[in-house]
Amino acid sequence: MTIESITLANWDAPPFNRWSFLNMSEILPVAAISRGEGPVREYRENRCNLDGIALTRVNGGAATVREVLDTTETDGFLVLHRGEIVCEEYFNGMAPDTLHLAQSISKSVTGTLVGIFIERGLIDRNASVTDYLPELQNSGYAGATVEHVINMRTGVKFTEDYTDPDADFAFLDRAAGWKELKDEDDPKSIHDLLVSIEGQRPHGEFFQYRSIDTDVLAWICERVGAASLTELIGTEIWSRIGAEYDANFTVDREGTALADGGLNATLRDFGRFGQMYLDRGFVNGRQVASANWIDGCRQGDTEAFRVLYGDFAAHYPNAGYSNQWWVVDGRRGVYSARGVFGQFIYIDPELELVVVKLSTWPTFLDTGRGLDTYRMVEAIAAHLTQA
Repeated sequence: MTIESITLANWDAPPFNRWSFLNMSEILPVAAISRGEGPVREYRENRCNLDGIALTRVNGGAATVREVLDTTETDGFLVLHRGEIVCEEYFNGMAPDTLHLAQSISKSVTGTLVGIFIERGLIDRNASVTDYLPELQNSGYAGATVEHVINMRTGVKFTEDYTDPDADFAFLDRAAGWKELKDEDDPKSIHDLLVSIEGQRPHGEFFQYRSIDTDVLAWICERVGAASLTELIGTEIWSRIGAEYDANFTVDREGTALADGGLNATLRDFGRFGQMYLDRGFVNGRQVASANWIDGCRQGDTEAFRVLYGDFAAHYPNAGYSNQWWVVDGRRGVYSARGVFGQFIYIDPELELVVVKLSTWPTFLDTGRGLDTYRMVEAIAAHLTQA
């Protein structure tokens, strides 16, 4: 496969995505997230072979960790237990310095910045969105609070359908520069799209996953932080977690980062981000992220979640969504950052476990692959805690 074969029309489709997710700066414009000049947070290592650990797939079939990794288009896989690397593997040409597209893990990183600014008093969860962004006064976001946006309970009209070319999500793809503009009426940028969003129902009625809500949060952060999202994440997060490499965000035609899905970073740096969450926001004794925010990521509204994600909730009845993170098991406080095409950061505070899996599934969503990934992680957790 060559760069000449990659276009905006096909880059996120198989087989092209197996190359493009590892080379986004070759396809789209990006803006760097600086790791700063500080020291790298080095990992301790206590590696062991996890290949033969047995599990049962969601369809009832027997499998091993190796078989799940090999059948779920894995690009990078990292297991941290008690802060030590237990397993680190690369596939599909990915290397330790490769920046991999995170998709909606980006939301959890953007949300972290929101939590930091709430802790500092720069953002009020109960304030109206338009208090910060008067540009949205005539949009569907008028009357919504920051809290509504954080937990995706706005009443705006936006269909999160990844395959329908006429769905609202397709407009976001084009506005973000991920796809070619369709016609002259298309919004030319992310902000142009946000101001054009219409209302559909009262805010706060129920949870509905909408990527565009995260882009509103990013705009609020840029307004109160008086800098771009990439600059703010670099200053407030990336330079403080001991990241080894600069990261980046894809940007639209105006240079605005796609906060809901455009982050690219290395496997180990995603691990450092997850470890910071496991440690309730601390890195080497220094508070990076808000502990209150992180605690809020561990429990969500299970009933609201079940309405939309019954297939998943049938296996995880205490699942939910909170603070731009997916709650896996609210009873135990297990939670996960997730992105389409198989991106995961899984955090189990009780078992002191962080698992990162970066992938290029052939489809946006796959319940079987997703549940098998969780089952694999749980089998690894059981093995490590019994060892």
